Amino acid sequence: MNHIRSQDFESDREKRAILNDGLRQTLMQLDHDNRMNGIISLLADLDGAREDFETALWAAYAFNNLDTYESYLEAEKWLKGVEREGIHSGIWHYRYSVALAYQGKYDEALKISEKGTRVEPDYPWGWLQLARMQYHAGQKNDARYSIEIGLKLIPGDYEFLTLKDAIDNGQDSESVLGHYLSSADDTTAERSRRIARLAHEKKQYEARQARKALIGRLNRFHAEKKFDKIVEEIQTIRPAERGYELTLLLARANNNLGEHEKAIVQLNTITHQGENDPGWHFQMGAAKYYLGKKTLAKGSFERVLELDPDDGDAWQYLIWSCKATGDTSPLLETNATVPGIGNATTSGQLPELYSEEELTAVENYIVQTFGEYDFVFHEVFSPDVHVDIAIINPTRARPFHTLVTIGMGAHRMNVPSHLADKKLERAEMMICLPSSWDIANDDEKWYWPMRWLKVMARLPITNDTWLGWGHTVPHEKPFANNTELSSIMLINPGLFFMDREQTPCRLPNGDDVRFYQMVPLFEDELNYKQTHDADKLIALLDEDAIIVDVNRHSVCTSSDRKNWKIKRENIKHVLKDWKGPEGCLATDRIMVDGSRIGYMYREEPDPDMPDSGWRFTAGDESSDYMMDPDKAGIYSLNTVCNYDPDIIPLLDAPYGTAYYRDETGHFHQTDMEDGEDDEPFQ
Repeated sequence: MNHIRSQDFESDREKRAILNDGLRQTLMQLDHDNRMNGIISLLADLDGAREDFETALWAAYAFNNLDTYESYLEAEKWLKGVEREGIHSGIWHYRYSVALAYQGKYDEALKISEKGTRVEPDYPWGWLQLARMQYHAGQKNDARYSIEIGLKLIPGDYEFLTLKDAIDNGQDSESVLGHYLSSADDTTAERSRRIARLAHEKKQYEARQARKALIGRLNRFHAEKKFDKIVEEIQTIRPAERGYELTLLLARANNNLGEHEKAIVQLNTITHQGENDPGWHFQMGAAKYYLGKKTLAKGSFERVLELDPDDGDAWQYLIWSCKATGDTSPLLETNATVPGIGNATTSGQLPELYSEEELTAVENYIVQTFGEYDFVFHEVFSPDVHVDIAIINPTRARPFHTLVTIGMGAHRMNVPSHLADKKLERAEMMICLPSSWDIANDDEKWYWPMRWLKVMARLPITNDTWLGWGHTVPHEKPFANNTELSSIMLINPGLFFMDREQTPCRLPNGDDVRFYQMVPLFEDELNYKQTHDADKLIALLDEDAIIVDVNRHSVCTSSDRKNWKIKRENIKHVLKDWKGPEGCLATDRIMVDGSRIGYMYREEPDPDMPDSGWRFTAGDESSDYMMDPDKAGIYSLNTVCNYDPDIIPLLDAPYGTAYYRDETGHFHQTDMEDGEDDEPFQ
């Protein structure tokens, strides 16, 4: 028996921005089949779900019924997100109290239950939960009173009577705390075991969270080059309790402190776990290299590159190891291109650096132009130029992160002779990221802008070329798995010169350092720039492009960039006997994502248009999705029938007809929703 009843949703259907009747039927069926994870998966894919009251109630229902400590945490998060509406709902208070109680937050759960019964005194299950929490708090008489009210609302209810008997018989207060998921769970012993299990899960969760916070703190120390603090923190933990990740971080810190023998000892304790980890082999290689064991180091860096061919630092160390030993490596063929280094040589030259006076001039220019920076990503390894990255945090005037390289301009680029008088030889790179960007996270979906600042800073050296305004640099694939952005264009940082003339940074010797802003592009935007020019593309770009937005749309023609699920050349003639107009509307959930049609309706079209009147959706599109004109298109009925032939027998239905598809895949006729015959797809 589920402790939160699906029929409770029937009174909460006024807000219909997210769920439609087809989705509600699917959710009911998933509930009937006790498929709580199915409910969660369906809701998680809906745009705006966490801000929608009805959707949040469904999510909390499913998470509470999963009956794990972390699922109760998730239920609380969903309900907290709709608190403004929830404070007027007895159901919301009930589910919130259940989620809190099974996290061990008994005092909070009691207060929420009390508020719920005041808000909606006719909701019986609020009284049931309140009675449980009152009994747990030692308020026996209050609990009996709550049960009495509940039995007046639902005479003879099994759960109220069972709770009353438990209180009268003096059962342990934790054994009557709440729901049971089946009749087999309706025993005092089973409920007590559940409480003990959840308490154990809570301890495990808190331990994981503490470990996660520790790792984050240690990585911040690493970025700030506070390696001694890393060692100090990790050494407070017994070696047997450190685990693989902490031991590897300790070895990395000792390497950075020059304690290479200690690093090797620590790495040897986790040899088996590090067998296929390039990070373990890199730290072992670095320790051996600086201990003078260059031949052994060479083998370690070769193993790094077998596991991660894009590790530019490992390539450089391999080059230096071979140079020191006079040895060669099959990975360093004559025509090999080293990622991030280009056509590598074994010159072993020191990186180019600004003079102290030049560095001061550059740093002062950054502060005066872009803002004060409190943090710098310092580069530990520099194969050619030393490139640090200054982080300028968001302000009220400029609500975005600004990242600026410091060091690229120490190298004079190979500018064409006809531009020699323009002082374009020196440059630095910058990029603007939204305030929500997780700067400290080294996951690639967050880290790629920092990586590409360094790639762009070194490109003029590795390719003996130059970079300037309007130049584009393509990448063979998207920068990360959460975006299709895949190339860089350089523009002037106009956002910072709205009220003054743009000027370069002047060095003491009279050289200029130009600062170029990196703007990530889609492939079609890159093609547009190459077939037109940079000025024309820049004229199309808006702030979503200037301040990086991985979810933005291309500014080029939308139809040219959509990746149809069925290619046009594969469309077949399947609608053979249709006599009327063939025009129809369908959303990208069908035509691009490949979802089956979940809801379709036919309105009376303009008689002057070649329109069949049919409108097709997947049934899970949000109102914001439907308001976006780029998320739908006009197609022929035959094309849509290629995507979902099941609709063909229904197409002769009269205007004003609507169908939804149930979980079994069958269509059922239903009433058209309000407004659909007036302004569809607005």
